[in-house]
Amino acid sequence: MEIIRDLDALARHSYPVVTPGNFDGVHLGHRAILKATIDRARAAGGTAFALTYEPLPAKLLVPDRAPPLILVPDDKLELLRLSGLDGVIVVRFTHALSQLEPREFVRDFFLARIGAREVVIGHSVNFGHNRAGNAQVMVELGGEFGFDTTVVGPVKIGGMEVSSTKIRGLIGVGDLRAAAKLLGRYHFLHGCVVRGRERGRTIGFPTANIANETECIPPDGVYATRLVLEDEVFGSITNIGMRPTFAETMRTFEAHIFDFDRDIYGMRVKLELVERIRGEKKFDSAAALKNQISQDLARAREILASA
Repeated sequence: MEIIRDLDALARHSYPVVTPGNFDGVHLGHRAILKATIDRARAAGGTAFALTYEPLPAKLLVPDRAPPLILVPDDKLELLRLSGLDGVIVVRFTHALSQLEPREFVRDFFLARIGAREVVIGHSVNFGHNRAGNAQVMVELGGEFGFDTTVVGPVKIGGMEVSSTKIRGLIGVGDLRAAAKLLGRYHFLHGCVVRGRERGRTIGFPTANIANETECIPPDGVYATRLVLEDEVFGSITNIGMRPTFAETMRTFEAHIFDFDRDIYGMRVKLELVERIRGEKKFDSAAALKNQISQDLARAREILASA
């Protein structure tokens, strides 16, 4: 898959089919849109492109109200690649770009810069100054400028409409199972394994301390997780929180990996969050904590065995 960050360097294609969006999460709703884009391109012998933005527009325009990202940019690009697209156009979002009216945006980007022959758009997508553009506006502009428009969605799972906002809400309350149904995969955190205080070793449960980069995280607590290291997957149990038993002041992400004895310091790992076991709590002693961890371990193994 080609990643285009400079539109001036974009080669001309005979029949580009383009879908615009933030694609945060690359969830099942997004995947329906991406599939439609690819299908339309293949049917016409064309090229399937997604057009997305860095940073997320809200991060620039309303930073105090911007939602936490479900995916770091590299993870989003990787999931877009796995969808089967021919290319992703990454547009640097600026204040100047935010001032373009929908018609200008379509004319200047979709037509003049990309040469789009078809546009596939999600039913709830907004674009242009003050989010004035929507699916109906895109259909009308297609009629004016001579390109076809396909509107996709809504996509519902178990009666629930799939959206990035809904998924963030589910993750925010620790309902990882429900979030996974809308994502079509487990929500995951990404980061490098770094050295911590190594307190886990003192009570018989060594942990990998992960310098998490993912913004959208569930509430503090204990989780059944799967740690992905290169092409291997390991069952694990993870504590997210402040370690109140030890009066810590910084949030940590510590995974105890089952049946594992390798040095992975400095390695980048993915941590899939399968299910919340319990909230974080303060224990009167290290012995009491160790007893609770033993119970949590048994529960985590049960959850992962049926995952």
